[in-house]
Amino acid sequence: MSVYDEIFFTENIINVNKIVEKIIFSTGILPVCFYIFTALGLWHISTSYCLFIFCFSAVASVIVYFLNRSQKTQVLSMIVSLLFCTLYVCVLGESGIINISIVFGIVPFISCLYYNMRLTQIITITNLALILVTNYLRSFTIMDNYLFTIENFSRHRWYVSHAISISLEFIFVFLVSFSISRRSKKSLQTMMDLMLERDKANKELKEKNANLMQTQMDIIKFVAEVLGSHDLFTGRHVIHTQKYVGIIARQLRQNGCYIDVLTDEVIQLYETAAFLHDIGKIHIPEGVLNKPGRFTEQERELMKVHPAEGNKLLDFLPPIKNGQLNAIAKDMAFYHHEKWDGSGYPVGLKGNEIPLSARIMAAADVLDALVSQRLYKNPMSFDMAMKIFEEERGTHFEPCIVDAVFSCRGQLESEDVKFKEKESAENEKELNWWKEYHEKLAQLST
Repeated sequence: MSVYDEIFFTENIINVNKIVEKIIFSTGILPVCFYIFTALGLWHISTSYCLFIFCFSAVASVIVYFLNRSQKTQVLSMIVSLLFCTLYVCVLGESGIINISIVFGIVPFISCLYYNMRLTQIITITNLALILVTNYLRSFTIMDNYLFTIENFSRHRWYVSHAISISLEFIFVFLVSFSISRRSKKSLQTMMDLMLERDKANKELKEKNANLMQTQMDIIKFVAEVLGSHDLFTGRHVIHTQKYVGIIARQLRQNGCYIDVLTDEVIQLYETAAFLHDIGKIHIPEGVLNKPGRFTEQERELMKVHPAEGNKLLDFLPPIKNGQLNAIAKDMAFYHHEKWDGSGYPVGLKGNEIPLSARIMAAADVLDALVSQRLYKNPMSFDMAMKIFEEERGTHFEPCIVDAVFSCRGQLESEDVKFKEKESAENEKELNWWKEYHEKLAQLST
């Protein structure tokens, strides 16, 4: 039996025990009814017998109640409860108050609720044995009454005839209860097997989706690395901004901004999409991207093409996360140079017309451009970068995004330090290589 099955049947035993506990407790009502009906002259049951039955019910109720309070005694409670029910029926039957042939099937049918075929078999056979004993004791009561005044009708003959009759009826009860128990057990087992298979299938599907998602993320990171081989600083820039986007987005949410939008899942998509925001630079010539000095006006206009080029390239990206990542990546790539006051490019959108992902991306993009090394400039201090952000509040950047940048400055600066420590040696090597490349190119031109 699987752990799943064990949990289900353990819970079922607990639930059925509670039901049987209520049944045993309710049996205390019967002796009260016996006493009332006797007082009204409808029955003739002694007060002492009513008290005995009431005490029997009370003791059984108390024992079962305390057994049901502990998780460890649930199986014992199940067995004791069924035995109490059997004894109760037998005690009533021995006095002739109830007709045993009608009621002796109650306990076997109750046992079916536990969906345990072996338990049903044991309880049913035990029930038959006790009922036969009960009828034997009952024969002594009947002997004192009018039945045995009939010629050739003895107590033993009465008992044998009733024992045969009860046994035949009991075979029917046994078959019915056993069939119910077996069929219920089989049906439940089938249902649980199906649920288990479904859970396994869902788990496998989730694992496959997770693996697929990881593969897609690895491909995106690979694209970023390829971009880095084309442009000295863009490859590292997208890695930096990916981290900054996540920090700024979470700080925005912490500050109470865009709480409904910035869920953990959406922020994760923002972080992943940030890898692709500069993908359009692949279409920009290396000589321009890696130029040591300032861009000419013509080169600057050429650089402004990269958002539109990135938007086109991302049309070929296969759908990821049902296309959610694709839409965010396209927004970031196309609109991350738009400005809050509408003075940006390539469209000139203003305010909330700019997608939130692109507004956050713009802040991360500018921050890294200011504090990082470039071929044409040295890195700026964080204090100076924060001063520029304050000056551009409400013009380049949305005010609440500037507030978020200031709120999480410590995190951003810490990440910048880590990046510089990790990349400084490689940056210097690459920087010298490109400077020599452009010097030789200039010599060849002359």
